Order: sequence, then structure tokens, then C-alpha cells
Amino acid sequence: MFIVLNRQILNYKHHNMNKQISVFCNELLKYVPRNTLDDFSGQLKSDKRSKSFSTWKTFIWLFIWEVLNVDSIRELTSILNIYQSKLYHIGLGSLSRSTFSDRINKINPIIFQNVFYKLLQTVQRTTWWKINDSKIFAIDSTLISLTLTVFDRAKYRTRKGGIKVHTRLDIKDSLPDLLVITEAKVHDNKIMEKLLKWVNAGDVLLFDRWYLDYKLLYKLEQRRITYVTRTKKTTNYCPIKSNEISHPKVQYDKICEFISESSFNKYPAPFRIVRYYVEEKDKEYEYITNNFDLPAEKIAELYKKRREIEELFRRLKQNLKIKQFFWTSRNAVENQIRVAMTYYLIVLLIKKKTNTQESLLELTRRFSTLLFERVNLLYVIGISSKKLRNISCIIDPPPQFSLFSYI
Repeated sequence: MFIVLNRQILNYKHHNMNKQISVFCNELLKYVPRNTLDDFSGQLKSDKRSKSFSTWKTFIWLFIWEVLNVDSIRELTSILNIYQSKLYHIGLGSLSRSTFSDRINKINPIIFQNVFYKLLQTVQRTTWWKINDSKIFAIDSTLISLTLTVFDRAKYRTRKGGIKVHTRLDIKDSLPDLLVITEAKVHDNKIMEKLLKWVNAGDVLLFDRWYLDYKLLYKLEQRRITYVTRTKKTTNYCPIKSNEISHPKVQYDKICEFISESSFNKYPAPFRIVRYYVEEKDKEYEYITNNFDLPAEKIAELYKKRREIEELFRRLKQNLKIKQFFWTSRNAVENQIRVAMTYYLIVLLIKKKTNTQESLLELTRRFSTLLFERVNLLYVIGISSKKLRNISCIIDPPPQFSLFSYI
């Protein structure tokens, strides 16, 4: 999809810009922490026998593919042939499909994974909360279906294949701060331990009942991590103390213990059960938590925040190319997802820094259309001349090189 933009935007030149503006792709790539990529590719000797097609160049090709949102490598090469004269400014030459495919299948996903996490730290600095504040995390997974005849290693049903992206979302800034990619047949609660990385005492975890495991809940209790999740039909307990109910939608609020010996051995401590009636769905939901202080209705409201991670999955699948894969190896699929998530963070960073009201979808469409044009980012996203003059950080040097900087 192409967007018709105002000619003034394309031809605009800042008074201090001169001829220093490069193609728009470089404007996006400068937010990628290349030092991190070079460090890890050096440690893993990723470029030992591929100096002409380095890990950095492979990342750029994948990044361009993600921004352009093309459907095949052949389509990508066709588009790049049109802009062949401008690839020099990005440090690229012609694209060999076979070499590109070979490299993306061999590069260790750890490299692009660390690039994602390094950029994530930069994005997190733009949020309002302090590092020492307690955090609220939502945990969930999304399934990406794959063609079983092609991705035979990703089998999880008789006639279906797929992978799971297990995600931990920081509710306060709506950022996915941890990703774990597995085959679709891996059960959610088997990955929960990995998703507890960097979770500290006082933090809050919200997760679906598919992650429910009594041993895990007791570990959280011992680490003083608050959890809120839903019970299963097989969860059997007996009340030992009743709490006063003051909200009309709260049907049940009691301190309980497990009845069965096996469950009690896994979780030998009291917990809290809250039942809350949701009028919109005409349904009662039952929650289990180790928080004994919050009002019962606040427990239900807290769990409701878990929906933000479902909204994240919707945005990712809408704005990124993560539902179609060019390659079949595990390395290639993971690398594609990591680069796609890195691009998502860059778009999010631009949106946060500039306070633009444009949606993520609208921004990705504009970036795709202008990727190889010599245009300024501020005017692409619609910042006026009056607002431009009020931004002191871009007066000198030119806007392209001073809008953002790494700390």
C-alpha cells in the first residue's frame, strides 16, 4: 500500500540541513545498537567465513524486508533493483537470494536477541516510572501457525504446525521485555521459569490459568512476588477464614488451603480465592492470589489488565510480518521474529519521543513508502514548522542526526 504525501514534505529542507540528509532507511537504522550486534557476532565468530555478507548486512536486509512488508524474496529483490543506486548509502550492494538465505539460516539468534534487549533498555528510559518502582507483568503466549509440510519440526497436531512466542509484558509502559520462542507443542507452564527472569520481590505477575502450577505459585510466594491468576475446574480447596464483602459484584472472598495431600505438599501455605461477577458477560470468574491486602474488586481489576498483552499480540500481528516466513529452519524463524520486534521498538520509540498522534499502523505505512527517499523524519510524521522550532535539540546539528541519541 502506497501513501500520497504532500510535496512540501518530500521537498522540505531545514535551514541547517544542507545535503547531509541520507536516505530514510539510515534514519531508522541509527537507532539499532550496532555495537551490541558487533560484540556478539564477534564473540560467536558469526562473520568468520562470511566477511562479504556480514551479520550487520544480514540484519539490514531483514530489516528492509520487514519495513517494506513484502511477501517473497523475489519481490524484495525486484523492489531493490528499482532503488539500486540508493543502496550504496546504506552500505549495501546487490542482493543474492541464495547467499542471503544461507546466512539467515546460520546466524545464531542470540545475536539479534541481544540487539532487541539493548534497544528495549533505550525505549524503557523514555517511560515515566523509576527503576526502583514495583512492576506489574502480564504473561501470555501467542500461536503462529505454520505449514506442516514445510515446517515439519514445528508439528503440534496431526495436520498442523506452529510456534509459540511466550511474552512478558510490562504493564506500566506496555513494552514486551522478555520473549521466549518454542515449538507450539510445548506447554505454557513449562516456560514459566524462564519468564521469571529479572522479576523481583514486590513485583506483580498476571497470567492465564494455562500457566498455573502449584509448585511455581509457592516459589513465587517464597520470593514475595505477588501473583493473580484464574483457577482451574480441578482446583480443590477449603476455606479457613472469610473476608468481609463490601462490593456487590464480589461473590466470594476467603482465605483457603488445598484439600488434597499432593496439592498441599506443592503449596503448603494459605492463599486467597476471589469470585467476581462480570455483568457484561453474565459470568462469574474465580481468581487465586497471594495478595491479602487489596480489596476483592481490585484483584479482579488487576487481572483485567492482563488483556493488554492480548492487545499487544493484535498490534504485532497487524503491523509486523510475523505470520509468514521465508525460511524453514529454527534459526531463520527466530531471527525473523527478533528483527521484526526490533523494528516494532524503533517505531514505538519514535512515537514516544515525538508525541505523535499517528497510529503504529499509519507510521509503518509511511516508513515503508519513504524508506529509500531523502526525507526528514520529523516531517514524515507530521511535526509542523512551529513545533519544530520549539524543539531545541534539533536546531544544531541538522534534525536527522539529533532527534534521538543513546544514553
